[in-house]
Amino acid sequence: MILMVAVVILGLMYAFVLDPEKNSDAFFPCTFYSVFSVYCPGCGNTRALHALTHGHVIQAFDYNLLFPFAAFVIAWYYLVALTSLLFRKRVMWIPETIPIWSVIAVGAGVVLFTVLRNIPVWPFTILAP
Repeated sequence: MILMVAVVILGLMYAFVLDPEKNSDAFFPCTFYSVFSVYCPGCGNTRALHALTHGHVIQAFDYNLLFPFAAFVIAWYYLVALTSLLFRKRVMWIPETIPIWSVIAVGAGVVLFTVLRNIPVWPFTILAP
């Protein structure tokens, strides 16, 4: 458990200290963009994480509209797992099962977001990182 917390803290510190726009060599380039020359749903996540670690929420939305929502969900699940390990029982709310319709809806939303952010016409260019 200590290793899990240490890895997350080190990753957040790495994203905090290094600016992806100034130190692009310190981060992996987007493979999807390198191969297909279109933005994937994750393009801009590194810059958005850097902005979030500095408290710039609006700028994080500007880099990737989906990332702050995804980061919130991932952080919530992480905290649930961490508190469950610490207290040996679930102390935070998390659904027992995830309905299939919500998985399909999220998947369709991500696909739609990916298609729309690659249309080179305003207002869709706002979605590009």
